[in-house]
Amino acid sequence: MPWTTLVCLPADVAPREFAAAAAARLAAVQLTPTSLIRHFPAGTRWRRGTLLLPYQGTAAGGPIARLDLNTMRTAAHRLHWYRWQVWHQVVTGTPSARPFWMFVDRHRAAPRRYELARAQADYLAQPRINAMRVFNALPHRPVDLPTGHLEGLQLGRDAYTHLGWLSAVPGQLLLCPDGSTLLAQHSDRLDVRLSYLEQANRCLSTLGRRDVLVAAATEPGIRS
Repeated sequence: MPWTTLVCLPADVAPREFAAAAAARLAAVQLTPTSLIRHFPAGTRWRRGTLLLPYQGTAAGGPIARLDLNTMRTAAHRLHWYRWQVWHQVVTGTPSARPFWMFVDRHRAAPRRYELARAQADYLAQPRINAMRVFNALPHRPVDLPTGHLEGLQLGRDAYTHLGWLSAVPGQLLLCPDGSTLLAQHSDRLDVRLSYLEQANRCLSTLGRRDVLVAAATEPGIRS
C-alpha cells in the first residue's frame, strides 16, 4: 500500500509549480511519487488557483493558510475518542494483549525454537485480539478496531485520542523544509510511531502560513 508523504515547500513557490517542486524534492531523497493525494480539507470555492487539485472541499496541497489542518486534527481526535469508547466495551473482561511485533521479535531471536507460524498462532489466540476480530467481522459495525492500534488503545482514552490528533496531518513520511531531512514511520510499533509523530508535528509547527504542503503517494519499498 502506498505511503502518504508530505512535502514542505517554501512560500515563494508558485502554485503552478507545486507538483513539480514536490516531485523534484522527493527525487532528491530517492522517492518517486505515484500520485497526488487530496489529503487536506480546504476551502475550494474561492482562490482555487492557490490550491493543488482542489475538489469538493479537499486539496492535495497549497499554502498552510488555505489548508484546514485544525479541522483534520479535530476530526481525528473525535474519531479516536469514539473508537476507544467502542473498543472499551468490546474488550471489557479480556486481559491486556501483546502486539504482534513482540511475537515476531521472539521468533527472530530463536527462529528454529519459535517458528513464525507459532508466533502468529500465539498472537491470534489472545482473547482481546479475538474480541476485536469478532467485532471487525460484523457487517454493520459503526467503526473498525484496527489490531495495529492495540498498543495505543491500551494506553487509555485520553492518550489514544491525543494520538489521533497527532496522527491526523503527517501521514507516514514527511520531507522537511530543508529538502533533505526525511522523517519516516518505519513500523506500527508504538515507540516508533510516537517518535515519528513527535518529530513530524514539531517540524509542521515551524512552518508559516504562507509555506506550502503537498501530499503525494510513494511506495514504501523505494524510500531511502
